[in-house]
Amino acid sequence: MTHRIPHPKRILLFLTVAIAALIGFAGTASAAGQGSIVFIKNNDIWLANPDGSHQFRVTWDGSEDFPYLSPSQAADGTIAAGHVRDIVLMRQNGDVIREIEPPALINSVSHPMDGVPVDVAISPNGKRIAWSFVGYECDGTVNCGPRTATGYTDSSGRTPVSKYGSTYFHNPSWVGNSRTLQGGGFGSQVMIHDLGQDPVHWFDDSDYAEYSTDLGDSELSPDGSRLASIRGYGSETQLYTFEVSGNATSGPAPPVPSPDCMTGTEEGIAGPTWAPDSRHLAWQNDEGVWTGDLSDCGNAGLELVIPGASEPDWGPAAVNPSPGGVRLPFASLGRALKKGLTIDFTSIGKGRVDFTVKLGRTVVAADHGTAPNAGPLRAVVRFKASARKRLSRMKTVRLSISVSQSGKTATAAGTLKK
Repeated sequence: MTHRIPHPKRILLFLTVAIAALIGFAGTASAAGQGSIVFIKNNDIWLANPDGSHQFRVTWDGSEDFPYLSPSQAADGTIAAGHVRDIVLMRQNGDVIREIEPPALINSVSHPMDGVPVDVAISPNGKRIAWSFVGYECDGTVNCGPRTATGYTDSSGRTPVSKYGSTYFHNPSWVGNSRTLQGGGFGSQVMIHDLGQDPVHWFDDSDYAEYSTDLGDSELSPDGSRLASIRGYGSETQLYTFEVSGNATSGPAPPVPSPDCMTGTEEGIAGPTWAPDSRHLAWQNDEGVWTGDLSDCGNAGLELVIPGASEPDWGPAAVNPSPGGVRLPFASLGRALKKGLTIDFTSIGKGRVDFTVKLGRTVVAADHGTAPNAGPLRAVVRFKASARKRLSRMKTVRLSISVSQSGKTATAAGTLKK
C-alpha cells in the first residue's frame, strides 16, 4: 500500500520560526541525519548542514549566463559540478582541483552530442564522474525530439568514452562505485548500468501502476533498501519512494519494487537525494530544498530547510571548509618591498585571519587581520625590516604563504621578480 506524505505546502506556515532559529549556528547536529547538502543558489554552489544551518558559499563566479549546474559530492566532500562546457572538480572551499571538458557522446539516433554537461554525479569514492548531455534535434533526418546521452570520466582527467561505455539515457545516480541508475522515458524508465557493460532494464511505472505515467530521476538509498523517484510531469508531478526487495547494488536487476510513500502532486518537484542514514530524503520544489524522514510516511516532518535553493545532493561529509584561493596577484618584488605583499584569499567567514610568509624556513612577514565576511578578500602584509634588506639584494624570490582561520590553514607558493 502506498502512503501519502502530508503535502509540504500544508506545513509551510509552521516552519518560519524554526528555520530562523537554525540559520547561523554552525556545526549543529541535525535531527534530519548526518552529513551535508550541496546545492545551487543564485547560480553558485553552496553547502549547508541538513537542517539548513551553516550555509557556506563555495563558488563566486556563477552567473545567469554561466551558472553552475548539478553539484554532486563524494564521501570525502569533494564536489563535482557542471560549469560552461566543463566538469569542475573542487574542494569545499571552492579551490579548483581540475577542470575536465568531457568528450562528445553518441545519442540514440547515432548523432554526436556535445555541449554543457548536466546531471553531474561523482562516485562515492571520488574516482569517477558521470554526466549527461541533453538536447533537442530537428534536422529533417530523424523525428524531432529530445535526445540524451550519459558518459563517464575518471576524476583524474578526461577519459576516453570506450573505457566505461556510454548510454542513451540521463540523470545518472551512483550505486556504489561501479554502477549507476539512469532514466530514459517510456520502456526504459529505471535502468541499471554497470561500467563497461550494456544497460539493463529494471522496471517502468507500468509494472506496478494501473494508469502509468513518466518515472525517472531515481536514486537508491545508501543501504540499498529504498528507491526514490519522480513520477509524472507538470502539475501532476510527485515524489515516490519504493521498498526494494532483493539486491539492487550488484548482480541482475531485482524484482519490481513496491511503492511506499508519495507526496501530493505539485509542479517543480525534482532531484531526490538520500541521506547517509537511508531514512531521510532531500528534494527541491519551486520554494527551495525540503527534507523529510521517509521512514514514517504519515509523520515525515517535512521542512523547507533551504529556501531559494535547487539541485540538492546529500553526502556524508560535514561542512568543514578551509580558507582557499591563496595567491599573489602581483609578481613585482619591488612593489612588494615598497607597498607590502598583496595576498588574495577566500575567507570562510567573519573573524581573525593570520598570515605567515616564509623564504625557505625563515619567516619574512607575519601579520593578522579581521575578515568582515566569507568570500574573496585581499590583504596586504608588510615584510620585516630585516627581511626587506635581504630581499632587496635578490632578483627572484620564491615565497610560501600560509593563511589560517578558525584553526584551519591554506598554503600556497609564489614567485616575485625584481
